Amino acid sequence: MEESEKLTRLAQARALVAALEANDEAEYLAGLNALAASQTQPMFEEVGRMTREVHEALMTFATDDRLNLLAEDEMPDARDRLRYVITLTEQAANRTLALVEEAFPVADRLMDRAERLQIELAQIQQRHADNTPLVDVITGLTEYLESVQQNGGVLKTELTDIMMAQEFQDLSGQLLLRVIALLETLEGKMLGLLQKIHPVSAEKPAAHTEAALSQGLGPMVPGAKPHASAAEPIKNQDDVDDLLASLGF
Repeated sequence: MEESEKLTRLAQARALVAALEANDEAEYLAGLNALAASQTQPMFEEVGRMTREVHEALMTFATDDRLNLLAEDEMPDARDRLRYVITLTEQAANRTLALVEEAFPVADRLMDRAERLQIELAQIQQRHADNTPLVDVITGLTEYLESVQQNGGVLKTELTDIMMAQEFQDLSGQLLLRVIALLETLEGKMLGLLQKIHPVSAEKPAAHTEAALSQGLGPMVPGAKPHASAAEPIKNQDDVDDLLASLGF
C-alpha cells in the first residue's frame, strides 16, 4: 500500500470515529459510503472496461460491410443481421449436402453403365474381329467408356470433399451462434453487475434501469406482461451503448 493511500484511509477512519462519537449518523453513513466507494471504484472501472471491450468485440464481429448489404432495412441490429447470414449459410450448406447426396447415385449409375457397355462391346468385337471399321469404332468407344469410369471415380472423390467441407461449414455456423449467445450473456451479466456496483446517478439517467437488465437482452417475449413500472428491455447494441455511456464507459 502506498503512503498516500495509507494516509487517505487513516483520515477516513478518523472521520468515521469522530462522526460516531458525535452521534452524527448522516456524516457517519456518508463516510462509510465514501470508504466503500474507494474500495469498489477500481473494480467498477475494470468491469466497465471489460464490458465495453466485450460489447465492441461483438459489434466488430457483427458489422462487416458485407453483412450490411443483407436485409439492412429490415434488420437494423447488426447482431440480427449476423444471425441471418449464418442462417442463410446453414441453409445453403444443407442444400449443397442434399444435392451431393443425390449426385452420388448418378455417378454410380454412369460408372456401372459404362462397365456393362465395355463388356458388351468386347463381345461384339470378338464376333466381328475381321470387320476392321467396326473394330476401330468399338476401340474408340471402349476408350471413352474407360474415361467415363475414371472420371466417375474422380467425381465421387470431389463430391466427398464437398460434403466434408459443407459439414465443416455447418458446424462452424453452429459454433458461431453459440459464441454470440455466450458473449451476449456475458455482456448482459456484466452490465447488470455494473448497475449493482454503481447505479446511474440522477444527473446522468441511463436509458435503461436495472429492472430492464433483469429482463435480459433481446425483445420482450410475446404475451409477457411486465410490471407497469418496469423499463423497456434492452433490444439492440445502441441500447447497450447508451447504458455504457451513461455509466461513463
